[in-house]
Amino acid sequence: MVAVQPAANAIVRLLARTSLEPWHVVACHTVLGFLAAGLVATRQPGNWLAAAALLQVKTVLDNADGGLARATGRVTEFGRYLDTVCDLAVNVALFAALASHGAAGGGGLGAAAAALGSATALVIVTLALSADFGAQKRYEEARGLGARPTPVAPARRDPWYLAFVRGVYRTVLAPQDRAYQAMDGALFRLAGGTAWDAATAGQRQRWADLFSTGALVNLGLSTQYLALGVALALGMPYAYVVICWCQLPYLLAVQALRVARYRAAEGRR
Repeated sequence: MVAVQPAANAIVRLLARTSLEPWHVVACHTVLGFLAAGLVATRQPGNWLAAAALLQVKTVLDNADGGLARATGRVTEFGRYLDTVCDLAVNVALFAALASHGAAGGGGLGAAAAALGSATALVIVTLALSADFGAQKRYEEARGLGARPTPVAPARRDPWYLAFVRGVYRTVLAPQDRAYQAMDGALFRLAGGTAWDAATAGQRQRWADLFSTGALVNLGLSTQYLALGVALALGMPYAYVVICWCQLPYLLAVQALRVARYRAAEGRR
């Protein structure tokens, strides 16, 4: 995020002078993501390099669409859901492409194992992204940041495209976010014996501190695409799948360390 944000900010300043809508940026970086997935699926290292470059451009644009919406006062429910759903679709396409590179011998049980490994990696990355979102939300909540009033729209029938992306989000992604919040609350109670809703501001801030938030937010989509880009540039696409597997023990270790740090800060054993 730190590395790409200056470029994203420059794009926001440029696009804010035009009539382009934030969802146009979402559509653009989504197309780039699908193009990258198509290149990843090939057997040509030159195409992998091109895919790696496209993913980094996608990362910059993905960080620019929300900034453009905020800078021009065009933050909408549709834009929020569209961005998230499109990112999920691109990730599915990328991991489907990666599956073809993990089969030893090119077929049979090797292909099945590669597909299973890629699907498992997709689940782990989705969990990591939920942790990224949840940790940031906890950090802001503990400090009274990020809360914005929800605009009240006039009563009317929602357009089909808004209903569609909202439905996908609520069906696929929202349960993951709620599950992470429930898990985080359970860990907080385990660490300190207090429910999150009953905790003091100081307790909440010690739990959602900069260390734990940074450790989890660093697994966001920008980091994922950078790691995939490096694997592609090195000519080892499936290595990224292995990197994804390693993120699960990392997530567990960070949560265990959070509990230990919080208990130490609270003077508990």
